[in-house]
Amino acid sequence: MPLSRLLPLALVLVAVLAPSPARALEDFTPTLPLGMGGASRAWALGDAGPLMNPSGMSLEKAYTLGATYGYASRLSDQFLHASIVDSTSSYGLAGGVYYTYSGSSPSGAPGGHGHEGGLALSMPVGQYASVGGTLKYLWLAGDETFNGNGGGLTFDIGVTVRPIQMISIGVVGANLRTLNNSQAPQSIGYGVAWLPISHLVVALDGVTYLTADNYTGRKGTSIMGGGTYTLLEKLGLRAGGGYDASTGNGYVTGGVSGNFPGGAVDASLRQDLTQGQLGPGVLSPRDTVVGVSLRLFIPAAQTQDPSQVSGPDFSAP
Repeated sequence: MPLSRLLPLALVLVAVLAPSPARALEDFTPTLPLGMGGASRAWALGDAGPLMNPSGMSLEKAYTLGATYGYASRLSDQFLHASIVDSTSSYGLAGGVYYTYSGSSPSGAPGGHGHEGGLALSMPVGQYASVGGTLKYLWLAGDETFNGNGGGLTFDIGVTVRPIQMISIGVVGANLRTLNNSQAPQSIGYGVAWLPISHLVVALDGVTYLTADNYTGRKGTSIMGGGTYTLLEKLGLRAGGGYDASTGNGYVTGGVSGNFPGGAVDASLRQDLTQGQLGPGVLSPRDTVVGVSLRLFIPAAQTQDPSQVSGPDFSAP
């Protein structure tokens, strides 16, 4: 093969195989949305609120403690995540705190780790909308850093609108304070959720990245969709799929939840099926993502009037 053809291929291989972070902390998706293809920005209840759209915390009244373990095969990422979300205020105010740890050990690279902590607040605006924000701090070390940048402070702002009971629309700007165009790419997320009957949600989301993923150099728009249904108030079933703009891969997802008095256990899986083209003759590796979580529901003095609830309550799987 002529040298003129070998050189571009070599450069692509170096970019793919050389130690480089991949916004590992930002790759973390809570277990319930993970099983729905990653879609939940219009119905971001529980720990999905602080991470995906903080305004969603005002959609229901609940006090939820959550703990999650996640694994992603692409860079051998492991995640530990804990959160508390309280939306029991009679005024509709909601707050959440969370912590996420990420450790990566990609083949042939030294690996690294990162920490992210955040505080989220949400409040209703009139009868049909809520607004919220998440202030978060990233601290990164080893291969998680990029160009010597070890993280910093950034924030998300989101809005959720419910024009009618069976439709919810969400928009969120993520990482609006840039962190050296690296570990936390700026993006705009948007989605719609359809709640036709009790215990059923169908959601469709898009995320447009305004700054490039530092692993593949891509921007683009990710598309994701899925649904969740609770059977006999004991068993939750989820399915979905989508397209990941950072890798160019297409994937499917699924999940299951089991309810017990005062809590639930959840498990979800994402599996890439198709591979994107990173360069001439170079395909993006397939990713397998697993999430397992435990949710505990704390009784609160303020509870929501059942007559005001439409669609599934995620305090049960």
